[in-house]
Amino acid sequence: MPSETISGVVLRYANYRERDRMLTLLSPDHGRVDVLSRGCRKPGSPLMPSSELFVHGDFVLFRQQDRYTLTSCAITEPFYSLRLDAYRLTCATYLVNLAQLAAQPEQAAPGLFRLLLQGLYHLTYGKDDQPALAVTNAYLLLYAAETGYRPRMNHCVRCGEPLPRDRGAKLDMVAGGLCCTHCSGGEQVALTAQQIAWMRDILAKGFDAPLGSADPVLFEALQRYVEHRLECSIKSSQFLP
Repeated sequence: MPSETISGVVLRYANYRERDRMLTLLSPDHGRVDVLSRGCRKPGSPLMPSSELFVHGDFVLFRQQDRYTLTSCAITEPFYSLRLDAYRLTCATYLVNLAQLAAQPEQAAPGLFRLLLQGLYHLTYGKDDQPALAVTNAYLLLYAAETGYRPRMNHCVRCGEPLPRDRGAKLDMVAGGLCCTHCSGGEQVALTAQQIAWMRDILAKGFDAPLGSADPVLFEALQRYVEHRLECSIKSSQFLP
C-alpha cells in the first residue's frame, strides 16, 4: 500500500526489541496513532530524532493492514530545550499524558492537537512572565473544556444561585463546576474571586489571556477536577506543583 503523511506529535515511546521503538502519535486528523519506528535505535539512524518525546512533524508512514511503520519524518519542532529543564520537562510530560488519555484511534482531534501544541510552545518559548505552572494551569482548564468537562462558572452547581463576581466560591469535583460558599460537598477546593476571574479569562481567551503567576492552589483544584472527570490519576502530576 502507498505511504501516508500525517502531522503529529509524539506522546509516548516504548523501546521494543533491541533497536526499535513503538511510538504513540497525536494527529489532528487521525487521533491517536501507534507507529513502529523500526531500527531507530541503531547508531546513526535517521529515524532517531523523530522518535523522541514531544517531537512535532510530518510523519511518513507505511501502512500494512492495521499497522503503521515510520519511514521518514520532516521535523517541524523538536521542543529540545524542554529536556534541559527538569520542571518544564515534568509539566510537558503531564500535558502529553493528558492528551494521550483523551485521544482515540481514528477519531479526529484538531482541537486537542492545537491545544497540546500551544501548551508545548508556551512551555518551551514562554517569556519570564509565563511560569511553567501557569502554563500548565491554563492547559488543564482548556483541556477540561476541550474534552467536554468545561466547569460551570456562573451559577452554583448545587443550588443554582448566581455567583457574585466579587466573591470566592468552591470548585466542586463531583458536581462539575463552582458552588457557593453555602453549599458543601465531598470534594471541593476553595477559590478566591481573583482565581475565578482568571479561570473565566482563560476560558474566554485561551492562551491569549495573561497567564499570570504560578498558583499551586489553582493547580491542585484543576488537577483534581480533571483527573476526577477522567476517573484516573496521572503519575507525572505527583511531581507538581
